Amino acid sequence: MLKSLYPDSLEASGRYLRIVLKEISELKLPYTPITYSVWYDYASGRNPELQKEIQTTRQKKKLIDYQKVLEWFRRYVLDRPLLITREQTLKAESLLNEMTSRLTEAGNRMGRQGEELKAHLEQLKSASTEPDIKNICRDILFKTQRIIDGNSELKNNVHKTISELDSLTLELKSLRKAAKTDMLTGLLNRRGFEDAIAKPMKQAQKENEPLTLIIADLDQFKRINDTYGHLTGDNVLKLLSKLLRKHIKGKDVAARFGGEEFIMALPETKKDGGFILAEQIRTSLEKMRWQTKSEGKDLGTITISLGVAQFIAGENLDALIARADKALYVAKENGRNRTATHDGKKVVFP
Repeated sequence: MLKSLYPDSLEASGRYLRIVLKEISELKLPYTPITYSVWYDYASGRNPELQKEIQTTRQKKKLIDYQKVLEWFRRYVLDRPLLITREQTLKAESLLNEMTSRLTEAGNRMGRQGEELKAHLEQLKSASTEPDIKNICRDILFKTQRIIDGNSELKNNVHKTISELDSLTLELKSLRKAAKTDMLTGLLNRRGFEDAIAKPMKQAQKENEPLTLIIADLDQFKRINDTYGHLTGDNVLKLLSKLLRKHIKGKDVAARFGGEEFIMALPETKKDGGFILAEQIRTSLEKMRWQTKSEGKDLGTITISLGVAQFIAGENLDALIARADKALYVAKENGRNRTATHDGKKVVFP
């Protein structure tokens, strides 16, 4: 479905794999999906801006660490689906313009041919000899066949264009979805979340329907990455995403907001209901036991802090997020592994 993103053959992708693994090994980078996607784009040469950036960094003998890779990932890889979407949209416009031009040309041609046939019919009315009648009839048959052939060609061209447009439509749908999805967790990314919450936010503003946000952040996540590696950290993020999916329902929306921070929107839910859900997520995570996949090392308990806020009439999305984020900050500052709520004036611990 995403052939436009990675159209490589088995042989080509295998060749890039060997290059990528060699590069990652030499630079002593973690073997994470993020690292791989950056170096795959570099090895395949499909991302000229990224290629230039990496080459310049190497020429200047600057350090290439995982932080730099994350920066390149955000700048050059995450937005690729959007760039390809724009390219595909332009291609669709070009196909539509081409089909319109063909239809216009065919219409004009058929108009001319129709006038020619009318002229032949007039000639046939006044023809008096058998040879003249035969010649005019031959011309009419010839012109009629040309019209039939022209229509057949037009029909084939239109069908071909429609087929190409159908394929483009499917690709565009896939690309738009990819542009709004976090590649690691499969949740919505920030862009996808903002699109998803637009309608519930509008309903809350116009119809005064309840809308609650929960912002969650893993406690001391850097310790996990530094102690056990980024691959283990990525696995923690993926499993937490599954936990969030398990707890939300109906119209609820969950997204990765960046790094180890997640956000949930709960339409038609008041602050108290948001607090109950946040606590369910917090206690479920606290009870889980974690081990590294490769060596089975015990990671101990992993906890999460959460901030909850309900929409207040007159505020916009940024203000609502800011209040939930403030509640999260206070929860962190007061011992972590807690849920705090913002009542519109201050942060409280229910």
